[in-house]
Amino acid sequence: MLGTVLVIFLSFLLLLWWRSRPRNPPPSPGLALPIVGHMYLFKENPTDQIETWRKRLGNIYTIQMGTFRCVMLNGYDLISEILLKHHESLLGRPDMFLHKEIFEYAGIVSLGGNKWKEQRSFLQSTLRALGMGRNIMAERIQGEADYLLTTIDAAQSQALEISNLVTVCVTNVLCGVIFSKRFNQGDETILQWLKSVSRLFEVLGSSAALNFFPFLKYMPGDMFKFNEVKSIIKNLKETIWGWVDKDHRVINLSDQGFDDVSHAFLTEIERKKRDAIASTTIDEANMLASMLALFNAGIETTVNTIIFAVLYMVNFPHLQDQLFREIEDVVGLDRSPSISDKSNLKLLSAFIMETQRFANVVPLGQHRLATKDIHLGGYTISQGTSVIVNFDSILRDESVWGDPDIFRPDRFLDADGSVIVKKELIPFGIGRRNCVGEALASMELFLFLAALVQKFEFLPEKDGELPTMVPNVRFTSVAQPFKVRAISRPK
Repeated sequence: MLGTVLVIFLSFLLLLWWRSRPRNPPPSPGLALPIVGHMYLFKENPTDQIETWRKRLGNIYTIQMGTFRCVMLNGYDLISEILLKHHESLLGRPDMFLHKEIFEYAGIVSLGGNKWKEQRSFLQSTLRALGMGRNIMAERIQGEADYLLTTIDAAQSQALEISNLVTVCVTNVLCGVIFSKRFNQGDETILQWLKSVSRLFEVLGSSAALNFFPFLKYMPGDMFKFNEVKSIIKNLKETIWGWVDKDHRVINLSDQGFDDVSHAFLTEIERKKRDAIASTTIDEANMLASMLALFNAGIETTVNTIIFAVLYMVNFPHLQDQLFREIEDVVGLDRSPSISDKSNLKLLSAFIMETQRFANVVPLGQHRLATKDIHLGGYTISQGTSVIVNFDSILRDESVWGDPDIFRPDRFLDADGSVIVKKELIPFGIGRRNCVGEALASMELFLFLAALVQKFEFLPEKDGELPTMVPNVRFTSVAQPFKVRAISRPK
């Protein structure tokens, strides 16, 4: 009797498994083992392993990572198709460490569906009202660029590592937009913040396994940095809330204007309360999570791109000289470059685009959750599957770029010297969940780099010893620490 019951029970479990298994799934690299999935097959660093499997399996394949079934997408055609045509089926976020423990399912990064749409719409309209992409924002950036030039000039051509200097100035742009605040280079508050953020991005790589094996957080010695990440996030949120300074904000519901993003949030929160709108993401928890995401992501990606650009100028002095000559011819040396000069500084525009392509600061997109079955590339991505887009596969695609491992800005210029805008260059992503701060970041890159090229010639710390261009790949891709000598250009 017991044997019969056991057979029936096992048959029932087998039926459930058979009915729930994916139909026509993309191929996988091999047998997925219980608990670990395909993790045991990783023989190289993750980026190289992903490319190895791409060459063997094609541009779409399945990886089982712990209990997560993930589909890796490569190549522009598949990635653009799913992000543009199937975006409504990919607005969810999977139940992972990043969203559960860090953002607590709040804010623009971790929300999905209609809740995400509300946050996105609110942030977009707020940033637009604050001058995103317009002269008012350009003036703010230009002020920080001038401050950066003065700070570098104070080093009097001594070798220095400019990453912290650049970081403070980029941070000040966002501080102004979000909190109406600004900090000096030596301010201990902002230096401690930047130290914490740098450490956060460093340890997020170590804690990545928690996304797929959450039980690892109980390992002794904080081996996977669970407690450290939680502590950093707690401190960052407390600092942000202090900068918001809610108790000293004047909220006037009859006035449609606001000073910054946090003021806009606080005003809208009170408006929702007044109108008794209960079903909304415009509350303090989502406000804090969205500002944390906007602040950290905006700083990390923009700063890293600027530092990579300086690194490439040092390694390719002939390009640096050409960039200076272009600014000298178009702008001159008696005034600072302005955003209106961008259309005429074609080589600089091409140089920035090649820096974004070559550095590829964010190689992999955030996991997205398929909320319904998606038919793509001859396969079915089943509901509940985590989808990862590999931007590196586009920016390093030989069929698109010809020589992707060569730094060559002229690939973005035609025979007449006009800028070529390639659809495959998507450093900010594409589709509905692309970077909300793209316009601000693009303006920062142009104005900061134009100012640096006009003012200084960047030389290696020691003559003949060029800094390495091989990046450190952690949560994002960053340049290895290096020093430069910034020599003021004669006027």
